[in-house]
Amino acid sequence: MTSDSLLQNLPVLLETKAELFSTADLQDLLQTLAPLENNPPENAEQILREWCKARRPIRDALRNLASDRAEVKKVKPSEPNDSKRITNFFQELRPKVQEALDKLEKQNQSQNNQYNRRY
Repeated sequence: MTSDSLLQNLPVLLETKAELFSTADLQDLLQTLAPLENNPPENAEQILREWCKARRPIRDALRNLASDRAEVKKVKPSEPNDSKRITNFFQELRPKVQEALDKLEKQNQSQNNQYNRRY
């Protein structure tokens, strides 16, 4: 797990607001996560934070989600220096990103097929 409340909400955002992520966003996120998955550097959280910050709609939605969740439950944050938990976070996030990408590509393919049938 990660200690960053924005990053903690990224999997939730992928599930609840998938429309915020373009195919290019998801592909880029997968490429960003790949080197972080098995042996994350010390700045792994910062790398992922920068990725989110570069995509304003995603960043804003993460901030709103973090704010909403902070009000709902006030829980002691996880230990920020627990590298094993951070590693697990990246390992768990990557399949969720892949799943969201597959779903989006399937939707796009379905829309293209419908368009092609009409014309």
